[in-house]
Amino acid sequence: MTSTNKTNTPLSKFEEFFSTKYKDDLFKVLEQYPDDRSLVVDYLELELFDPDLADLLIEKPEDVLDASEKAIKNIDPLMSGADLNIRLENLTNNILLKKLLSKYIGKFISVDGIVRKTDEIRPRIETGVFECRGCLRLHEVEQTNSNLVTEPSLCSECGGRSFRLLQEESKYIDTQTARIQEPLENLSGGTEPKQILIILEDDLVDELNPGDNVRITGTLKTFREEKSRKFKNYIYANHIEQLEQEFEELQLNIEDEEKIIELSQDSHIYDKIIKSTAPSIKGFRDIKEAIALQLFGGTPKELEDKTRLRGDIHILIVGDPGMGKSQMLKYVSKLAPRSIYTSGKGTSGAGLTAAAVRDELGGWSLEAGALVLGDMGNVCVDELDKMRPEDRSALHEALEQQTISIAKAGIMATLNSRCSVLAAANPKFGRFDRYKSVAEQINLPSPILSRFDLTFILEDKPNIENDRELAQHILKIHQSDSITYDIEPELLRKYIAYARKNIKPVLTEEAMKVLEEFYVAMRSSTIDEESPVAITARQLEAVIRLAEASAKVKLRNEVLAEDARKAVQLQQTCLREVGVDPETGKIDIDIVEGRPPKSERDKLQKVVEEIKELQDEYNGKAPVSILTTNLIDQYDISEEKIKEMIKQLKNKGAIYEPSSGHLKLV
Repeated sequence: MTSTNKTNTPLSKFEEFFSTKYKDDLFKVLEQYPDDRSLVVDYLELELFDPDLADLLIEKPEDVLDASEKAIKNIDPLMSGADLNIRLENLTNNILLKKLLSKYIGKFISVDGIVRKTDEIRPRIETGVFECRGCLRLHEVEQTNSNLVTEPSLCSECGGRSFRLLQEESKYIDTQTARIQEPLENLSGGTEPKQILIILEDDLVDELNPGDNVRITGTLKTFREEKSRKFKNYIYANHIEQLEQEFEELQLNIEDEEKIIELSQDSHIYDKIIKSTAPSIKGFRDIKEAIALQLFGGTPKELEDKTRLRGDIHILIVGDPGMGKSQMLKYVSKLAPRSIYTSGKGTSGAGLTAAAVRDELGGWSLEAGALVLGDMGNVCVDELDKMRPEDRSALHEALEQQTISIAKAGIMATLNSRCSVLAAANPKFGRFDRYKSVAEQINLPSPILSRFDLTFILEDKPNIENDRELAQHILKIHQSDSITYDIEPELLRKYIAYARKNIKPVLTEEAMKVLEEFYVAMRSSTIDEESPVAITARQLEAVIRLAEASAKVKLRNEVLAEDARKAVQLQQTCLREVGVDPETGKIDIDIVEGRPPKSERDKLQKVVEEIKELQDEYNGKAPVSILTTNLIDQYDISEEKIKEMIKQLKNKGAIYEPSSGHLKLV
């Protein structure tokens, strides 16, 4: 009877399990000990070996894990006395963070989440060595409380009760705390993401970075806070698994995939997806097409020299108030399987990138911001123009390099922010003026404007026919409280997720020819010195990304000529809207990217030349009155414009005013 019970204990079962199923793996780890201190066990294999033992592990993890570690010492073929950690992967008991309630305390679970922040690595005393102050006898006491040091109750030699902790002789273990929040795709609109504290020990420390998408396996425990006297849950981690930070985290079953494949065969799928993008907003087909392509995205590439070419498409919408910009952003943030919405007015640079925060013990740690948490997803930034300039500068690196470099409070780190940015801004003077350049009207610096693949202008122009249609559309929505979808939002989300995961389109020769012709044709118009530069290689890369996204919409693994033509047409629409110099009527890429157009630079050059000539004529000082008259007569420049240009040249430090009414070159 006794022998039967003995063979059924978790200890004996693990001895058999490690001696048979995991014999080779165990031997490899033991050979590498102490460099390797963990043996990773597949929970599914343990379940196949003994379902009762697997169930007991979930119910009483501490007892079962202790038995597994003792079993290794008992059967250790190398007799090394190794203290190995048993780490469990592929646990079936995966719980959503929002459903992690008190009934799971003490149970073995796994949760998925994004790492919000990680704290400093610190030592935790595991076994304290105490010296009796009376007889100097040494006592070892195992420490179970991480906050308090437990002393021996009395000396076994002299009965004394006074002890001194010998810190250098004691045994320590590395420990670190981290905080994870539930994945963005699990959030329903507007709900606050649930967070939980994670305790990492031994070889699990330093494995997490803010922004990582992970599956944590461990035991849910609780502790009582000293200040508030309330209980708080935490997970004592047993295993960390890095998850792919992709849209495919959305679970698709066979039925969903069949629907998606069937939908892709529809000859009107491209138009249907555009119409299903923000259907509550009337019109704006070009913008909706661009947003649809942004959701699908291009194909990121890593070259042999480790240079990374982004596949994410960035879009900026600048428009008059009340045109539905915020509504579009809100819709995209709900439609995209992985997305974050933030408004520029209430967003700081640290909130966008990462903040250095003090932990409970005074150390510094990084807390991920919106662009890091939105890695491999969409980040919607409303009212971009309302952000403070120092906060906006946080976008520079994130938009092009798709990383965020942090140097704060002694922390040097580079975090990933591989996300598409959809931003909205209002014109600087309230409403858009066609006769002024974009740079004058958008309160954004050139380095940020140049990083957007597409920039759209929304003007609120009265038009009887359009206004009537818009009024009818709004009234119908208010009357019936419903919207007609060409494709239901949930199915569209799954369609996007499937395309991003499975489709990696490659350019065909025909598509390359179309793109090459577009680039060369646009550049050829700028061969003579008088013409502005129409586009740069940056716009060509943007068109490639758009063409790849167009192929993804139809679930094609090849970019065809028709995809390239759609991308070219969209880029040309933007360039004609934003990049035409009102003075010359030519496309000037400097206007698109927020710099003064060539016509403006030419005028400034004429002002400088005229000042130089007048200096030679009037004893080294150019009279402003004569300069103004000459410029009006020779070049037909208005007096207001001349004053503005003189001010510009003064601000640049090119000229100064030695005496009232006179100018001089520096």
